[in-house]
Amino acid sequence: VVDCGGGPIDITIHDLEVSTSKVKEVHRASGGAWGGSYVDQNIKKLVQRILGDKVSRKLTDDDWLRFTRQSIEKAKQSIVDDTDQVFFDVPNEMHMAISECGSTLEEAAKSVSGVKARRGRLSLDVKLVEDCFKESLDNISQHVRELVRAVKGIRCILV
Repeated sequence: VVDCGGGPIDITIHDLEVSTSKVKEVHRASGGAWGGSYVDQNIKKLVQRILGDKVSRKLTDDDWLRFTRQSIEKAKQSIVDDTDQVFFDVPNEMHMAISECGSTLEEAAKSVSGVKARRGRLSLDVKLVEDCFKESLDNISQHVRELVRAVKGIRCILV
């Protein structure tokens, strides 16, 4: 069982005896901090790169938390197979911080290739956002491969 939540990814291996409906743990829970929060941090780092150090430092932890809840989660859910752009709503606090630093969202967007500002939102090439998932997905895949090699007889993986 691969439990992919917001925090750590928990992977357990069980043996199900069908005739008795008994479940036995074959391998203790293992995994790592590769869940949605890890991806959110990578997206935050990308947005900080776009905004620049001066603007990023003006934003409080509450500002970033609000951005994560309102923009990052919405953007992650919008990614489907044919998506080529991912849009992030930019909250007022970010707009104000950018303005206080003497810049605009449009100017900030020009600092990173594949980023544009449209109607007060950031538009990112989907590849930039997918890269924020890559390390997490690679870690999960590698760990599952190691467990499959170590524990013989795995016939089903539930994610």
